[in-house]
Amino acid sequence: MSAPASASPAIRNPHFDDLRVVWSDEYSGQYQPVAYDQQFDDQWRLFLDRATGFCDHTGVETSDEYIDDRIAELTGVRDYLWKAKWGPLAGIAARLSGRAARQERRGVGGRLWLEPKFPLDFFKGKRCLDAGCGAGRWTKTLASLGANMKSIDVSRHGLESTKRFNQDVEKLSLFELDTRPDLHNAFDFTICWGVVMCTHDPRRAFDLVAKTVKPGGSLYLMVYAPTYHASQQVCDWRMRYHRECRTFDEKLKFAYSVADRPENAINLLDMLNTFYNWTIPQDVCFEWFRANGFTDVVLLNRNEPHACGLHVLGRKA
Repeated sequence: MSAPASASPAIRNPHFDDLRVVWSDEYSGQYQPVAYDQQFDDQWRLFLDRATGFCDHTGVETSDEYIDDRIAELTGVRDYLWKAKWGPLAGIAARLSGRAARQERRGVGGRLWLEPKFPLDFFKGKRCLDAGCGAGRWTKTLASLGANMKSIDVSRHGLESTKRFNQDVEKLSLFELDTRPDLHNAFDFTICWGVVMCTHDPRRAFDLVAKTVKPGGSLYLMVYAPTYHASQQVCDWRMRYHRECRTFDEKLKFAYSVADRPENAINLLDMLNTFYNWTIPQDVCFEWFRANGFTDVVLLNRNEPHACGLHVLGRKA
C-alpha cells in the first residue's frame, strides 16, 4: 500500500522524516492515512497483464500449481489439487507434464516455513475472511480446502483478480471494518497477510481485523519483522524510490534494477512502493493478540532461517 507520487507533502513519513522504521504502539494516532486504494494496484495490474516479475511468483500467483505449493506449506500435504485431478495417474502425469521440473521456478519469491501445520480438513466448511486479499492467492488456497470465503481489499485490480474464483468480494479497507458490525465476530478464520504494517496505524488496523473473528475462531497475521525490511539497504532504496522516482515507469525501472533477478521484481516493488513500511517486533504482535482476547498465540515460522516476516496465529477465547 504505497502513497502515490502526488501524495500531499503535509503527510509526514515516519521512516524518512522521523527515522522510525520499527513500530511502537506509542506511535498510534500520530500519522495520517494515504491513498490506500492506489498503493498495490499497479502490481496487481501488472500481474493480470502477465508482466515479467509479476506472475509465476510465490507471492502472487494463483494458478493451481502455485496453490498446491501454498496448500503444502499450510498442511504438509503435497500436490493436493493435482492428485484430485489425476487420481492414480498423478505421478505419471507429473513426469510427462514437466511439473517436477517446474518446482524450482515456483520457488521464486521464497517458500514458507510454517509449523505446526494445519490439519487438511481444518478449513472445510469454515467461514473465512481474507482481509487485504490482493490478487487472491490465499482466497483460492483456503477455498480449495473447503472454506467459504469472503475477500476484501481496496485495490481495483486486486479485486478483479480475486473475483475470478470467489463471488463474495467487496471493496473495503481495514479501517472501514469498524463501520461493519455484520462482519464483527463473524468468521471462523481470518487471514491478514502483509497489510497492517503498510498502514499509518498498524495497531488500529490489527484491532479492527481482530473484531472479525468469532469466539473460538483463529487469526493468522503476517507482518514484516525488524530484520531485512529494517536494514539500511532497504531504507536507502526506499528513500531513493520516493524522493527520486517521479513517474511509475521510473519506479518500475528502479524496482527491476535492485531486484536480484527480473522474475522477482514484485518483491521489490511491493516493499518500495508503500508509503508506510513498518516492521513489527514479535513481542508487540503477541501483545496485540493478547489484548484482543486471543490465546494459544504461536509464531508459525520460528524455524525459518533469515526470516524477514512474522507469521503469527492465535485463537480467540
